[in-house]
Amino acid sequence: MRAVPRDVNASLFKQQQCNENCRASKSLPRSTRLSDATLIRAVLAQKPKTTKFIACHILNEYDGFALTVPKKLAKRAVDRNKIKRLMREAYRQSPDTEAAQAVVLRLRKKIGDKTKNKLRESERLEIRKELASLRLRK
Repeated sequence: MRAVPRDVNASLFKQQQCNENCRASKSLPRSTRLSDATLIRAVLAQKPKTTKFIACHILNEYDGFALTVPKKLAKRAVDRNKIKRLMREAYRQSPDTEAAQAVVLRLRKKIGDKTKNKLRESERLEIRKELASLRLRK
């Protein structure tokens, strides 16, 4: 017979550890994702703020976030995922406001032209700088 009923968590230490080390609190909530194709098209129809590598489309009527990194512009999946992580980090670290905005970040220039289609440290740092300068939320 069990000393502790099954519905009671016997290990408070494990529960506290999970709460401290849990990465879910730092991630973007699902409610911020834009998944409606017509809404994404409407946002992409807006004139973007552009930098060398990134285009940022903003529509003020809705709230959400989407990003695109085309395979034509970043051949390697590792590089596409790295760029997406950088974009999410920039969105997460941008200051929150009351206004609802739909934001779509898009890679607009091919990376790794001179380096056999590989994302190098210099390009990664430049993309990070550009994302910081965009100020995604007003």
